[in-house]
Amino acid sequence: MALLAALALILSGLTATLAVAAPAQTKRSDKQVATALVNKMWTLAQNNDEAGLQAFINKAFQAQDADQPRWNKKQFIDVLVNGEELSSYTLSGLRATRSGNTIVVTYTAAASQVVDGKQLSGDPKPRMTAFIQSPKTKRYTVISHSSFNVASNS
Repeated sequence: MALLAALALILSGLTATLAVAAPAQTKRSDKQVATALVNKMWTLAQNNDEAGLQAFINKAFQAQDADQPRWNKKQFIDVLVNGEELSSYTLSGLRATRSGNTIVVTYTAAASQVVDGKQLSGDPKPRMTAFIQSPKTKRYTVISHSSFNVASNS
């Protein structure tokens, strides 16, 4: 009996030591989450992934571009899939802020992009994209997007 008690004491000490020694799981920063989300949106657009965009864009979505009317989810996906050729992009200067379940991201995007037959300037232009996280599924969706890239005059 004494041997069992001693063994239990040794094992409980070992368990406590292992628990302390195990590295704490680190939570991803808002910037890391935002970077992954923005890259996902751009990759879905580049791949013309209509099903992926349908799942990733929120039903309450709105977009506003510098030279375009406002778009809802259906209109935006239609342009991305049928009216746009996005051959490459580079994102930089990403800044993310969070309030509750919403992440707002501002960044610069340089893209080789044709929209509705118009070549857009490939110069870096500011963008803003907002994501909302579902309290039930914890999955993020795009709730809004703004682009300040305008068609070139050439």
